[in-house]
Amino acid sequence: MDKGVIYAVVAIVGIIIGALAFTYNPGVEVRTQTKTVTTTITESPVTVTAQQAASTTAPPSAGPTQVQYNEQLAKKGLDVFKELACNACHTVKSAGIEVGGNIGPDLSKALLGSVGVEKGTAGGPMMSKYFEKYGLKNPAADLNKAAELLAKFLIEGDKDLAPTMTVQAEAFKKQLGDKWAQEYVPAIVEMLKMAASKSS
Repeated sequence: MDKGVIYAVVAIVGIIIGALAFTYNPGVEVRTQTKTVTTTITESPVTVTAQQAASTTAPPSAGPTQVQYNEQLAKKGLDVFKELACNACHTVKSAGIEVGGNIGPDLSKALLGSVGVEKGTAGGPMMSKYFEKYGLKNPAADLNKAAELLAKFLIEGDKDLAPTMTVQAEAFKKQLGDKWAQEYVPAIVEMLKMAASKSS
């Protein structure tokens, strides 16, 4: 059997299992404490602003968070996202991917840990929980670390928080080898940085 067919079957089975796993929601109370911090990142030439995450010490309008991204790499990320058929499950509306699957949520604010639920799909506080698991309670306060953790999540997944993405990441690694972590993931992360910068 062709390896491509095997990867496709594994990915589809993973998506179905993950979708079933995400339909169970016992109701989890998540408490976070954040600080209002303005962070400036100087790694790329494009600077845009996004709304600051809500704070317990000041209103959300206390100031913008600077999200910088490499526009050329972000555009490659858009192409990669479509090439890998990520839009079969997800939209990224703020990056221009407005038509897509409804198995997974819109990823416009994934960098900020905010992956909402749309059309009854999976998502909710999963990305926030992932960031907190690695000590990042307020992604807007440390966008470099948020981007690093987002890349880690795409490469490794997290079988407890996101079983579907874990299966999908393994399939991509088998299909693309080192290119997955070295080329595809950085482009997708850059696209998600761009998406966060354009989210209101």
